[in-house]
Amino acid sequence: MKTRLITAGVAVVVAITLIVLSSFFSVVATVALSLVSVIMCGELLSAKKLNKELKLFIPSLAFALLIPLLSGIKYVCYIPLFLFVFGACVLSVVFHRSIRTEDLMFTLVGVTMITVSMSALNILVVTDASHAAFWIVFCLGVPWIADSAAYFVGSYLGKHKLCPEISPHKTVEGAIGGILGGTLSSLLIGGIFNLIYGEVTVYYGVLVLIGFLNSIISIFGDLTFSVVKRSCKIKDFGSIMPGHGGLMDRFDSVIFCIPVVYIFSQFFYLCV
Repeated sequence: MKTRLITAGVAVVVAITLIVLSSFFSVVATVALSLVSVIMCGELLSAKKLNKELKLFIPSLAFALLIPLLSGIKYVCYIPLFLFVFGACVLSVVFHRSIRTEDLMFTLVGVTMITVSMSALNILVVTDASHAAFWIVFCLGVPWIADSAAYFVGSYLGKHKLCPEISPHKTVEGAIGGILGGTLSSLLIGGIFNLIYGEVTVYYGVLVLIGFLNSIISIFGDLTFSVVKRSCKIKDFGSIMPGHGGLMDRFDSVIFCIPVVYIFSQFFYLCV
């Protein structure tokens, strides 16, 4: 527990520093998200021991670095995306005897999902740099708070198992608590940034809707990567965060949530 608390404290300090710097220099967020993307892709592929398959591993990490870096430049990011997918197809033909189709599909789906998610957050930050802190905190905060609320509610009130074969500690009561906590956190985050920015109008109805949806989606994100860990027979994706595992273990509930915020931002006002 002590190790977990120390790691969490250090992570909070680092996160706040990056958020503050990103509010003034969006390139900080771009570089940070690119590095996070690379580390998570490395952890995911290593879990399936694909780090030993250098023909897949190295191009995947290069792609994971490039996509978030280039995502702020309109249309340019589609070039490395095409090259990555086409390159994987070429590898499947040239090395069809040594590269298994299931490993190729695992790599394509996993790496693409992670990089698309990190790129979506970077686009939000770059295109609306004056509200960069809001986008980062809202995208990451809602699923993380939902996850924490689910943990505490489940610990004290949990009686009915949610998915015992995938995650034996998750309960229906915890899931409900997480959804309520995540939804309320969207209101809290909107209110705090309304006070900080002062001149903005926050559309709380849209934030609550996103908070509700992402609280549910975060559960499926967590369970999806729990399935991956079980299939790979590992407890954690990494050890970069002592007591917490790897970055994938912290971002598994976030990966599917960020694109939802991005999609809503394209059709609805969140704050102006």
